[in-house]
Amino acid sequence: MALVVAPPLLSDDIYRYVWEGRIQLHGGNPYVWEDRPDGARWAPLRDDVWQGVSHKFYSALYPPAWQMAARAVVWAQDSVTAMKAFLVACEVGAWAMLGGILRRRGLPRERILVWAWSPLALVEIAGSGHNDAFAILLIVAALAALESGRPLLSAVAGAVALQAKILPGLVVAAWSRRYRWWHLAGAGLVAGALVLPYADAGSGLWHSATRYARYWRFNETLFVVVRALMGGEDAAMVASTVLLFLVVTVTAWRRTETATAALLIVGASLLLAANVLPWYALWFLPFLVLRDSPAALLFTGTVALAYLAYPDWRSGGEWQVSWWVRALEYGPCAIVAWLARPRSAR
Repeated sequence: MALVVAPPLLSDDIYRYVWEGRIQLHGGNPYVWEDRPDGARWAPLRDDVWQGVSHKFYSALYPPAWQMAARAVVWAQDSVTAMKAFLVACEVGAWAMLGGILRRRGLPRERILVWAWSPLALVEIAGSGHNDAFAILLIVAALAALESGRPLLSAVAGAVALQAKILPGLVVAAWSRRYRWWHLAGAGLVAGALVLPYADAGSGLWHSATRYARYWRFNETLFVVVRALMGGEDAAMVASTVLLFLVVTVTAWRRTETATAALLIVGASLLLAANVLPWYALWFLPFLVLRDSPAALLFTGTVALAYLAYPDWRSGGEWQVSWWVRALEYGPCAIVAWLARPRSAR
């Protein structure tokens, strides 16, 4: 509770969530260029929340389901604290559903503590209020529905999760052989319906997302190798995307166990990403509750080393961590993954 009421210290994303929820209540579309935080139209609404928004020249980055959730929270209470409280409630809701999955699998309920006692979750959800908690709630709901024999509900929950963050869409794609075509068709209709209220933004729906993908670089690993091999940023982005989809396709084709599949997709997405911020590792946590992966668990701790970028950045330097920091961050995890590999692979 103390972190929920405290101002965020390590990220300012939550100010954008509140701001974009606010302008929607006043008739704005956060994807429209004129409605970006810098837009003159919203000058009368500017306050401390607006001051906290970074990259004010960007329109909305996050997909429509999250924008709807942000609007609902701000409608109930226009404050950073309310937004944090909502995201912590999402986290608690995910714990409850994971408890049901654990019971169904015959696993001890105490495994919830892998997430509940995670310092990463404490800092990034209760402390900074990252909206990953909302999308994680939805992907856990998709898994819970799938394991209880409701594939249509699972596919729909996955579609809503995709419209909150891109990563859960890849996770659901890795489970795709567990769905019938009509389940996926229904999910597609739901995903499309969520876009409709914002459709007048046109290309603004993906404008900021494409700029983020092309120009933001931080804490990357294998992406550097791909870029060197491909000879340029754009080619590296295409190649990394193709490689990630290949991992998803192979995982789906092999019908890999659901939690294991999710851990593989999250791990591959982080390794191939051009930008790896500490809270991206939150996506490991719900699946670590269900399946042991010592390397992934270790990474939820070592990823905090990425915050060593702050001192230089605050002093006017580059927003990046050195390779020795990345070696400490990723190296022990690689060693643990090697040592923990199945006997059949040794």
